[in-house]
This record gives sequence, structure tokens and C-alpha cells, in this order.
Amino acid sequence: MEQVFVHPESPFSVNTFNLLAEFNETPTSDFYREHKKDFLQYVEVPLKYILSQVEEQLPDFIKKYIDIKQESFGNIQTQSLKSTVVYSVDYCFNGRANSRQSDKLMLTVENQTLTFGFSGNNHFFPPMVNCYKDYGNNVNLIEILKRYHLPHRHSFSYSCLTTNDLGERLKRIMKPEKSIHKLLESMLSEINSYPTTELERLRGFDVQVAISLESEEILRYSAKHLIQKIAQTFKKLFPLLLIFNLTGANNNPELLLSQYLSVYEKEFNPEYQLEKISEITGFQTTQLTQWIHAINRKGQTIIQGPPGTGKTFIAEKLAKHLIGGGDGFSDIIQFHPAYTYEDFLEGLRPITQNGQLTYSIVPGRFLEFCKQAEACEDTCVLIIDEINRANLSQVFGELMYLLDDRQDTGRSIILASGKLFRIPTNVRIIGTMNTADRSIALVDNALRRRFAFIPVYPSYEVLRQYHHREETGFPVDKLTSILEEVNRAINNKHYELGISFFLTKTLAEDIQDIWKMEIEPYLEEYFFDNQAKMDEFLWDKIKYQFSNLSSNATIITTNTALQHL
Repeated sequence: MEQVFVHPESPFSVNTFNLLAEFNETPTSDFYREHKKDFLQYVEVPLKYILSQVEEQLPDFIKKYIDIKQESFGNIQTQSLKSTVVYSVDYCFNGRANSRQSDKLMLTVENQTLTFGFSGNNHFFPPMVNCYKDYGNNVNLIEILKRYHLPHRHSFSYSCLTTNDLGERLKRIMKPEKSIHKLLESMLSEINSYPTTELERLRGFDVQVAISLESEEILRYSAKHLIQKIAQTFKKLFPLLLIFNLTGANNNPELLLSQYLSVYEKEFNPEYQLEKISEITGFQTTQLTQWIHAINRKGQTIIQGPPGTGKTFIAEKLAKHLIGGGDGFSDIIQFHPAYTYEDFLEGLRPITQNGQLTYSIVPGRFLEFCKQAEACEDTCVLIIDEINRANLSQVFGELMYLLDDRQDTGRSIILASGKLFRIPTNVRIIGTMNTADRSIALVDNALRRRFAFIPVYPSYEVLRQYHHREETGFPVDKLTSILEEVNRAINNKHYELGISFFLTKTLAEDIQDIWKMEIEPYLEEYFFDNQAKMDEFLWDKIKYQFSNLSSNATIITTNTALQHL
């Protein structure tokens, strides 16, 4: 193998895959016996360790319904006239491993590839017809799968005894670019639309939903991360084992699936749809989708805009969507002028031990975050609020090199502690930046090209939707008219007055305090050299625009407002 990055805590080594490559070229018992000690050290011992730890992480609910029916180390298989060496372990549904229908959670090491996931083999349509007729329309079967980030690498194959149009329609359905729940949904829909006599003419189908890692990628994982990834994949795909065993299980499938949900809602984040974010923020789902794509493509994004536009709020909602359905997490930190490289990455810190003052290298917030993220399979999001408030070039230091090309997963740096560090591929960074802050000048071009920028400006429609949804009765149209006038006077998109000041259910009671204590100080700062313009937007001038409100509305009227003056 060429020079590759090997994680210091990887369970495998370059020797592992060099050995497997040689064995794959000479798949004989003599070769295996000659290198038996090497196979034991580099392949079998680390693989068995991984499997033991994976089994430890599987909850009792899964262990109750699966048996380890087959362990195959160094098995030589012949496929397409070529011999390959396979190390595999299959977790089968209880009592089903020796039946003609073999469904399993499987892990296989084959030459330079580690594959793990679900495999369903030799499913026969006739015995399944009644089952899918009964349960195919039950959304629980599919809805469970929609909740989690299932592996996208999957394949369907089937054989039939006739060329009826159902067979052709199934061919069109079984496309690898579709998500697994979409495939099953389409397949069950087709099955339910056909009479039993037609379905009995189909022989059966196979399905595999799995993750395959190549040797270079495997070596980048620590043992902890790899074990977590395999275990989490098995947990997510366990519903497939239930679904494809509905015909043989002696349990109520609805009960099994509901039990599964009760267990895994504690382990995985609830899914958070973009439609919900759109409803709350007023941004279109197409725009939100574009933002999510930018975050995943670049790896790090800055949401920028004037104050009061809800940048942090939006960042938190996007983070919730990114981690939804997975085992990841999100965290938030706030930069400030005194924030340092030592706070963010690592540095010397004074430590008192037995009354003696010593200095040790202590990991910073980002290092701790990445260490925790490495143990997760799915996306983890770090929100850096007010990112431009710190001296970014100083805070990020050599991290700038890792941020330059997140697609290059082999990039690493050596920290002051001597440790090799790389940003885990599942880490996303979302910063927020107030464009009205003069420290924006500190964001230099070198840093700018490493981030995607999402502009967020005042959205009056969000303000309208909020007060309509909350039924506050506040005259939003009059307020937005004033805000539009203020922002026209400001005439600078980076300093426009945002709407988040007014997203409160008690705005009717708070409007005077908000305007006098939050809006006026901001405008005084901007119009410091134009007092005449400032005077136009004092509360004493604009409060009369709310004077004709209904007495039944919970709004401070002009008379009430005057009493507070």
C-alpha cells in the first residue's frame, strides 16, 4: 500500500491489508498456514476485538432477537472465476439461520474492504404475500426507517418466472440512488396493487443495505470510532431484520416495531425536518436545502447579517436538522476578543497538584469537541457564535490548513503536544457573524475562502407569520412599515435593523421598552452625526402610529404609553 494516514488508535495497520492483498492473490491453505501468526496478529485478533465491543454496544432488545450463527475466518470463496478470502460474522434472526430465508446483520472483511450492514437473501414472494398485504400499508414499517440516517449504499436484486409487467415495474423501482425507505415504500405499494395469483409467479428477491469502507478509510478510524460506526449501523438497520422476518416471527410485528422505537428514541436524535424550520423562520425549504448542501460541501459555514436577524437561532435550527436521525450532537461556544488558540485548540495551563504549581498541555474546546465527535457515526455540529469577535488567524492557527480542503480526509497536523490531529469527517462548523460589528475587518481573505457564507437580512414576512401564528393581535403591518422606513434611512444592508427584537408574545406590553432601551441606543450609534435623522425615529415620534388600536387588543395605546413617559 502507498503511504496513508493511520490513526494512532486504529485496530488495523498497513500490514493487515498488505497481508490480505497477498492472500487474495494466492488463496491457498499453504499460504494461510505459512503466515498464520501474521493473520492472527493483524487480522483475526483486531477483528474479534471489534466484534466483541460491537456486541457490548448492542442493547438487550436486539440481543434478544439475534443469534451469532456463523463465524468464518479465512474462508476462501470463488466468485466469477476468482477466489477471494473472506472473514465474516453473521447475526441472524433467532431460529432463522438455517432456513431458506436468511436475513442477517453482517460484517465482512474481503481483501481491501470492510462491509457491514443488513443482508436479506432468497426472499420468496408467495409466503410473503399475505404478510405484506396485511402490513404493507401500515406506515409504521416505513416511518421507522425515515427517522434515521440509514446507509445509502444498497442493492436490490430479484428473479421471476414470468415477464409480467410487475417484474418490469420492480426493475424500475429498484434503483440504487433511492433511499432504502423509498425503495421499500415503492416495492410494498406495487406488491399491494397486484392480485395474489400474479405475485405467486415471482420467485423472490435479495436485498443488501450496507456500508463499505476501503482500506485507506478504515485506517483513518480509531478503534472506538469504528466500533461505534458498526454498532450504530446495526442498531439503525435492525428494523429491516424485523420487517423481512414478519412472515416467520412468532411475535406481533407491530409490537416489535413499537418496542424498537421506545428503545432507539433514547439513542438517536429525533428527526428535524426542513419544513418545520421553514415554518418557524419563514425561509423557503429550497433555500434551506441549499444552505444545508453548502454546510456539508464546505464543512464550515458562516451565517452573516446585521444585528437582530436571528442568525444564532437559525444556526441552532440548522444544527438540529443536521444531527436529526443520528447519534451526533451539537455544541455552542462564543468567541470574544480575549479568546485564544489555547482556549480553542490546546495550550499550557497552570495546574495545582499537592500544593505545587505545574504547567500541562490541556486540550481546548475544539479538540474536546472533535474527540467526542470521533466516537459518533453521524454528523456533529459546533456553533461558534460571534465568530468575528476574536482574532481568528491567531485562534485557528495551523487549523487553517485543515479547514482549507475538508474533502481531503487525509489532512492532518502535529499539535504542540506532539499529537497528530485531523478534523473528523462528521464534524460541521457553523459560525455567526454580525456584519455591523467593526471587528469584521479581522476576517481576512485567507479565512473567508475556507468558509461558505450565508447572508441573512431582515425578513418582515417572518415577523408577520410569527404574530399570526401566536395570535398576539399586534399590528404587525404598522410595525414593519416603521422598520422599512428606518432601514431605508440607514441605507446600508450591514447595519439594517433586524426583526428578532420584536419576536415576543408580549410585544404589546413590551414595545415601548424595546424601542427606547434597545432600538434607540442602536440608532444613536449609527446616526451619531445626524441628530435630525435620529429624532425622526424616537419613540415619542413613532408611538402615535399605534394610537388607533382596538381597546379589546392587549396593546399599549397612546394614552397608556403617555402614562409611562
